[in-house]
Amino acid sequence: LGVWLAYWGAHALAVFVSTGGLGQVPLDMQTDLRVLVFVLLVSSLTAVLCGLAPAFRGTRVNLVPALKESAGGVSGAAPAGSRRFGLSGLLVVAQVALSILVLVGAGLLVRTLTNLKSIDPGFDARNILLLGIDPKLNGYGEAQIQTLYRDLQSRLGSLPGVISASYSSDALLSGSLWSQGIRVEGQSDKSTLETNMLSVGPGFFETMRIPLLSGRTFTEAELDSRQLMAVVNRAFVRRFLGTRNPLGTHFGETDPKALQREIIGVVADAKYNDLKAEVEPTAYVPLRGRGAHFELRTVTNPAGLIPAIRQVVRDVDSDLPIFDIKTQSEQIDQLLFDERLVARLSSLFGILALVLACVGLYGLLSYEVARRRREIGIRMALGAHQRDVLRLVVGRGMVLTGVGVVLGLAGAFAMTRYLASLLYGVQPIDPTTFGGITVLLISVALLACYLPARRATKVDPLVALRQE
Repeated sequence: LGVWLAYWGAHALAVFVSTGGLGQVPLDMQTDLRVLVFVLLVSSLTAVLCGLAPAFRGTRVNLVPALKESAGGVSGAAPAGSRRFGLSGLLVVAQVALSILVLVGAGLLVRTLTNLKSIDPGFDARNILLLGIDPKLNGYGEAQIQTLYRDLQSRLGSLPGVISASYSSDALLSGSLWSQGIRVEGQSDKSTLETNMLSVGPGFFETMRIPLLSGRTFTEAELDSRQLMAVVNRAFVRRFLGTRNPLGTHFGETDPKALQREIIGVVADAKYNDLKAEVEPTAYVPLRGRGAHFELRTVTNPAGLIPAIRQVVRDVDSDLPIFDIKTQSEQIDQLLFDERLVARLSSLFGILALVLACVGLYGLLSYEVARRRREIGIRMALGAHQRDVLRLVVGRGMVLTGVGVVLGLAGAFAMTRYLASLLYGVQPIDPTTFGGITVLLISVALLACYLPARRATKVDPLVALRQE
């Protein structure tokens, strides 16, 4: 049964981590005999070790008291130490503490993912379709590439449901980055400055809805010419130009004689290749003679336009391959792949830990109710009410839960600092997460305690006393 459950669970896990924007996760799900033998050996050893303690305890049973209590069976009176934790109680406490640790970590990682998904990238990522082409693979020259891009931009932009179309050397938030060392006109020192660069086509800022703050963007004539120009973002101006007027300022590569690229416009900051990082200085330059990603802004969900878009490309050049076609939202999901995967897996293991802790608590209390059945009957015969019995059993379970919660929170306070490098927008000691997880666990534990406690209130005092 365990082997079958492991086989089924492994495939269910593969499906679980491959859905919800994660795409296909490469996992080898073939059965490994070495792993199977190792797990069987560990399981057998664990069963033997766990059985040794009660077995040794059974060999030291005092026969006289045992024979006196034989009439009561498991319903005999509880021993004097029944109220102490005992080994079973300590194991339940450990389960609760570990579940708190895992759940707090999962909660912090889920909040991190939520914060990352809510980041404003500086452009409108809704209803954007991306597709990549590289005409150089088909032998296109630079002039032919420019003609091809203008033709495709015109045809794609005129499709029903398409608002505008443009292209760039790399899609935003694709993880790709072009960084360039530069010198800026009027720079007082001789140090090399570092800026991101992105080659774009006409209408790029309008299509991506990156606001133009001053100046202008590129015209089609300028894109076809050899004029060196650039549109920069606000971060570029803040870091390199300060209060100077950026329009008309020149910059270029580190050679002081190559300051030939003129700034013609300034746009708002937009995330380039990373959602977490602060926006770096970026210069947008005309795209000439290289592969590109087309960006299409549509009225509604762009996925339905993919067949028409493929047909347009085939009409222009049937041999021109299309690659990496996806929506901008899917692009962002891929960028957050690691964070999403870790959040999903930690949540899954947190839920499993919570279930195991509550099952352990339920099992322990059910056993104690069965063992103390006669005691409960006597209490009720002497005037105890059902709520008193309920309070007795639930109180026992909640004491175990409370100790486990305290130990788990103490461990979480100590351990979550190691998660700091994985978190975004949330502190390792986050009161909301710690408080929410505590309330969740106590609520579920209360339910696990209530079920055996309710059964204890149904004990018939007459039946219990007859067993005496």
